[in-house]
Amino acid sequence: MQGLALGVVAILALQQAGQPAFKSGVDLVAVDVHVVDKNGNPITDLRPEDFEVQIAGKKRRVASAALVSYASRAPAASPSSAAGDANTPTPDATPRPRRMFILAIDEHSLHISNALAAVNATERFLDRLQPDDLVGLQAYPTGSAHYDLTTDHAAVRLAVRKVMGLFQEPSSKFRLSPSEAIDIASGDRDAMMAVVKRECPSLVCNQNEIRNEAISLSGSIEMRVSQSVGGLRSLVRSVEKIPGRKLFVLVSGGLISTDRGMGRANTGAEISQLAREAAQANVAIFALHLDWSFIELLSSRGGLRTSYFRDSNMAASGLESIAGTAGGTVFRVHGTSPDVAFDRVLRETSAHYLLGIDAASEDRDGQPRAIRVKVKRGGTQVRSRTSVVIPRAGSQPQ
Repeated sequence: MQGLALGVVAILALQQAGQPAFKSGVDLVAVDVHVVDKNGNPITDLRPEDFEVQIAGKKRRVASAALVSYASRAPAASPSSAAGDANTPTPDATPRPRRMFILAIDEHSLHISNALAAVNATERFLDRLQPDDLVGLQAYPTGSAHYDLTTDHAAVRLAVRKVMGLFQEPSSKFRLSPSEAIDIASGDRDAMMAVVKRECPSLVCNQNEIRNEAISLSGSIEMRVSQSVGGLRSLVRSVEKIPGRKLFVLVSGGLISTDRGMGRANTGAEISQLAREAAQANVAIFALHLDWSFIELLSSRGGLRTSYFRDSNMAASGLESIAGTAGGTVFRVHGTSPDVAFDRVLRETSAHYLLGIDAASEDRDGQPRAIRVKVKRGGTQVRSRTSVVIPRAGSQPQ
């Protein structure tokens, strides 16, 4: 897969003006946190004492909480403008920091129909960005829709039109849903008998044939999930050396992860590795789940399955695990335009806090450690990564 390349020197030049500085003591670790209300509007008046942070289950002091705002600001008034000279532009005294968006589009998970809706909504999203927001594009696995990080939003707008929907529902003699296939392949006897009762009310079914089909379908699901997670991991690794905080906007038709404790389609290990790599690369992931399965099932030859809601939730759970561990969240779109979800991404990413955490010496071992951030105020939603890697003394924190 192609990486998203913009030279480090060029990025530094673009980011230099307005990039917030984190003034830390020797023992402070920087952690990015989004805090929003129920409508996704950033809460901007929090102080260090409003936050609670635990690293590896142990409370750590929050020494500072700097608000980083990306909202456009009106130019400061100058003496000449105060005197009535409205034609004299005055630059903002404090340069505004810029966001770095990377559009990651999982073509394997998108049908042709919702791929088209995703393309149209993505174009409108690009039109609403701040002029100096950096944006890059990578559709995987084909890589045909690709653009390096740039402020030329019109060029990315043209590139995104190459996105393709590659998802094809595998054929199933017994009309097995994803959850049924996973259950039967995992040895669930009750799931097997439910399929036998539905598919063979007056005939003797060959249960081995059903089981073999379930194993085949589960294998297809696992392969598709591995390709999707692998594509996202490759993209995360490709931006690791680009300085600054990267905001991934992941557009997906779903990423199935089992809701069973054990068995097939268990993606926990792969997602955990992705979370560690996202933390290392300073990446936050906001996912748009284009869930049109209800509409597709109504028009399919098999009709609406009784397992629809479980299938839909399993398709969302993989995305929720990825986004939740990487400091973002999932916005589910049920058969409508993704514009509302894209608008929510813009609102939530318009500001965040940069916390200075007083880490203990035992935290500084260069290994992934669980981190939990809470806010002592009701009605808030906190977006923060779930793991942090704190380098050993003498190294720079990620």
